[in-house]
Formats: sequence, structure tokens, C-alpha cells
Amino acid sequence: MRIAVLALVAGLMGGCGGGDSNMAYQQAIDLANAKESEARLLGVDSPCDQVSQCSTLGFTDPKDPCGMWYFKPYSLVSTSASAAKVASDQQRELATRARALSSQRDVACIAIIKVPPVLACVASRCVPVP
Repeated sequence: MRIAVLALVAGLMGGCGGGDSNMAYQQAIDLANAKESEARLLGVDSPCDQVSQCSTLGFTDPKDPCGMWYFKPYSLVSTSASAAKVASDQQRELATRARALSSQRDVACIAIIKVPPVLACVASRCVPVP
């Protein structure tokens, strides 16, 4: 009887995402989120003298089955610009891996292209134009 109850609980946990795949999915989300935090810290919005010194870091939500992008302006001439770009690229790769582990990976997504915002250099800061 006790073995049957344990087997039933284990089966329910596996069906509810309580197994190893859920743990791997959560770890993948945590890695993507940590890499995004790193990229945001490295991607500073100053200095700039002209808009050509500005760009955006792109991120995707590791929990969103459709992988919608969002952006953060940053200065290409800051000392941490190249490290920020690398971290941003790694975040998107990690988010893609997390979405591949999701139980929602077969969700149909609308084809929406989200473009980075238009930027300006205002008071030595890269900012999105409203």
C-alpha cells in the first residue's frame, strides 16, 4: 500500500512538472535571467556625443514561448560596451535553450517583428526617442 501511494505521488509530480525536466527548465531560466542582469549592468547609456555612438542590447524572455524581444539602449563607446554585447547575445542563447525545455514549446506564435527603438544622444546619454 505504501509503495503504491509513493508511486502515485511520484507519477503526479512528474505529470505536474515536478521532475528533473522542470528543474532543468528553471535552472535555464535562472541562467538567462542572470546573464540579462549582467548585460544590463555592463550596458551603460553614456557617454555619447552623437547618435552613432548608441545602440541597443536585445533580450528575450526565457519564459515566453514566443521569445518576444525587448531592448535597452547603451553606449558603444563605454568601456564595457563589448562585454555588454557579448552578455546580451549569451542571454538570448540561454533564453532559447530555456524555451526548448518548456512544456509550452509547441505554442503557436503570431509572427510579430519587434524592432529596436530609435535612439538619440541627449546630454551624453543614449535614450529612446518617444
